[in-house]
Amino acid sequence: MSDGTLHSLKSRAEFESIVLNADQPAVIDFWAEWCGPCKATAPAFAAVAKKMGDEVVFAKVNTEEVPDLAQAFKIRSIPTLAVMWRGKVIDVHIGATGQSGIEAIAKRALKRADRDRRKEGLPTSGAAGGADEAEGEAPSGGLMGKLKGLFGGA
Repeated sequence: MSDGTLHSLKSRAEFESIVLNADQPAVIDFWAEWCGPCKATAPAFAAVAKKMGDEVVFAKVNTEEVPDLAQAFKIRSIPTLAVMWRGKVIDVHIGATGQSGIEAIAKRALKRADRDRRKEGLPTSGAAGGADEAEGEAPSGGLMGKLKGLFGGA
């Protein structure tokens, strides 16, 4: 994906092929045509996909066209950005965000992937700056982990 591809996923099979089988982390934008904040986020998401698409998989899922994926991810509000690595959701961002926010989300995913690869003795992307610490990474446990982290929970 050195051309910065932005995938528009139309089925669970495409999701499995493009996202679950990727050797890279993936940022998935769950959106709908009628959603104003989704439309506001779309150009920024496309710009980051163009810039970082050789390091991270970027995909969009229209929740109206592929409702089973939205249900599988328990999407309750859009836009929602879900970050996946090795078949697991490692971060979630709910609400509109700009280009710098999306880029930060993608860079956190790269850091996580590189950290995991280093632990396994595998080559890293080098894109995350080579830092060993997981600075800025969301607490584990997906959305609930983020909420617990915000409110001082374990």
